[in-house]
Amino acid sequence: MINTRRKFLKQTSGVLPLLLSPSFLSRRWTHSSKEIKIDEINLFLINVTKERNFSYGVWKNRQHVMINIKGANQIGWGETKVSSNQPDFDLSKWSEAFKKLKGMTLIDAIEEVRNQFLLGQWRPIITEGLLMTLYDLMGKLENKPTIKIWGLKGTNPVPAIFCILERDTELVVKQARISVNQNMHRYVKIKMFGEFDVDKRNVSALRKFLGPDSFILGDPNRGYSHIIGRTSRSIPAKNCGEKVINKLSKIMIALNEAGMDGVEDPASLMKEELIFLQANVGKLSIVPDKIMRPASKSIKYFDKRMGNYFNLHPNQMGIFTEINEISKVIRASNKGIMIGDGSYVGAACTFWQQLAIGNEASWVEAMEKPHEHEAFLNCIDEKATQLNADGKVTVDFKPGFGLKVNETKLKSITDQYLNI
Repeated sequence: MINTRRKFLKQTSGVLPLLLSPSFLSRRWTHSSKEIKIDEINLFLINVTKERNFSYGVWKNRQHVMINIKGANQIGWGETKVSSNQPDFDLSKWSEAFKKLKGMTLIDAIEEVRNQFLLGQWRPIITEGLLMTLYDLMGKLENKPTIKIWGLKGTNPVPAIFCILERDTELVVKQARISVNQNMHRYVKIKMFGEFDVDKRNVSALRKFLGPDSFILGDPNRGYSHIIGRTSRSIPAKNCGEKVINKLSKIMIALNEAGMDGVEDPASLMKEELIFLQANVGKLSIVPDKIMRPASKSIKYFDKRMGNYFNLHPNQMGIFTEINEISKVIRASNKGIMIGDGSYVGAACTFWQQLAIGNEASWVEAMEKPHEHEAFLNCIDEKATQLNADGKVTVDFKPGFGLKVNETKLKSITDQYLNI
């Protein structure tokens, strides 16, 4: 226990006080902002009907909640994906736990949400949406970009990655055309299914269409776990051995030869297994994902040998300042940061894009998806991030995260609306 704690302190240096004391924010606030109370919470439910295919199943539809929180005539905005295949999602029941935030001071609300996550009471689908909204409101009240309040230094554009979630090869190519039309073809992620023939065919077709210069990232969602005698939902407790992992590495090398440059979580793997796999797949980049969730835990056992890039996955991290801290550790190890996606279609996109820029990520997946849902995008009056001609996200920093939305218009297109 003493050795573990010593290692954690060494890895995180000045991070530990921040992890244990959410009130670190209070030192950055003006006196007046610390006294601001939450006047109102508004929830807007949107059903997205674009089908999404994964190795573990299909989303026929998914449910997103846009959130705004008001205080002192300012409005913070956020978003969370709350469910899939539940078009009759009960917004009122879902929100019961956090109605108590109304009337709290903003800083107390932030600490309450963080504490509820750290205690295991609230899941990331609640805490992330609320916190990004509260942090947006915080920056607007302080008249400063939240990224700057956090002390993040990154300002350079970050490449956007386009995500393809199709099984049929013709549809894969069709989506690749959309990536070109949206100027997001330089980095493309393709969902895989743990079926070598299907995955190889799709990767080969994608490489043929995109050409040699695009970075192709495969994501089997641990779909190749069956190769090592596990399932995609396994929580391994014992190393399966180098002989077994070598079977997986041969498949990954073959997919690399077909055109895949990197792969997220090919199987349910332990830390030592990821380290061995990365060392035995040639030039292919392993991108650990699940083992990085949440950052408040993974920062304790991070090892740069697990991969060449590390995915910090939205809707799985729970709280945010720890993401900034583990990003420092990843950068210091000369490895790359991936900011993933929570299948977002609205307010969360610009939030995660700015988090990616501030943390100097290698690419960001949390991009707007007008080909899936554009109703919320049509309600935006102003936002701070844009996609440039090189397929990179740029930012013109504004107070908070710089998002302004036509609330009246948004109410008119939502499936459910709730005022707290």
